[in-house]
Amino acid sequence: MSRALRNLSERFLPDKSGARKRSREIDAMLKQDWRCGELILLFGSDKSGKTTFLKQMRLVKGAEFNHEERLKFREAIYNNIIRGMRVLVQERKKLGIPWQNSANEMHEMLIESFERRMNFEPCAFKPYVSAIDSLWKDSGIQEAHRSRTNFELYESVKYYFDNIHRIGQLNYLPNNQDILYTHKYRSKEDDYIVLRDSPFLVAVYCLRGPLSRIFPIMCPILYIIGSSDYDQISDEYNCLVQSLDMFKTLYNKKMFLNNNIILFFNKMDLLAEKVQTADIRKHFPEFQGDPHRLEDVQEFLIQSFKKRTGNYSRLVFYHMITAVDIENFRDVFKTVEDIVMCRNLKGFPIL
Repeated sequence: MSRALRNLSERFLPDKSGARKRSREIDAMLKQDWRCGELILLFGSDKSGKTTFLKQMRLVKGAEFNHEERLKFREAIYNNIIRGMRVLVQERKKLGIPWQNSANEMHEMLIESFERRMNFEPCAFKPYVSAIDSLWKDSGIQEAHRSRTNFELYESVKYYFDNIHRIGQLNYLPNNQDILYTHKYRSKEDDYIVLRDSPFLVAVYCLRGPLSRIFPIMCPILYIIGSSDYDQISDEYNCLVQSLDMFKTLYNKKMFLNNNIILFFNKMDLLAEKVQTADIRKHFPEFQGDPHRLEDVQEFLIQSFKKRTGNYSRLVFYHMITAVDIENFRDVFKTVEDIVMCRNLKGFPIL
């Protein structure tokens, strides 16, 4: 089993240049604490929330982030904030939106001159705090932010902008909520999750590689869906359509016919906010319900994935979640553990 897991992890890891070294490290962890040797496959399209899901799995099991990890997340947060604001100032310029406050032209120059920094310390971030705060309060940036469905911008930047003064303190160290919103950082330990004292290797895959080369093994599959992404475009491709197509490919692969699948409709908080103003029919004209009623949009999402199941019939569970909401995730994860551990498969929603 150890060799099979090594081969599998090498195929799943996106950074092929370091795959062998990384898989050896994972294999060593499994050998050190091996009880049942289960494997979980985690799938999902880009920006669906896979990394946030992994971080929540860790926190739910009581594995807090240590001081060194929090320092690395702090560096990532600083970079997330400035790069996110740079996207907005550039989009404001493209859209021809005027500044409300002409003094922000100087702040714009500071942000646009930024290049990603390593070893980003609080004293180096401090000069950006007042600039970020002033830019975020400007109606020009707010208008650009309202147009974010037309360009790529992580939703987490709003959370950081709203908390810029706390994050800008010289003694700042990220709390768990800050870490859940962070993008771009994930350590190798995140691939090793413990459920009920049983070691699990969580292999993350985006379905961009050739599935026919994946080592066939019976194990639970978790599939993450960005439910609020129905109006988001990435690489000229609708994000929800991309997620539906990927699920269809996954579900109908013969090598996975015996695998239980759990769908997680993530970003429920963002979906609830979005349906109040956005009309899903602009992107999915087949939608029949009330586009501003959350339950109607949720049902449409469920049925859209059900239609991709083809001729095969097996258990598919689903949950509506907000991965950045710790309490919501903890409640959902209790039932997920039962499914993964093959206990109490009755009473769950089934497609």
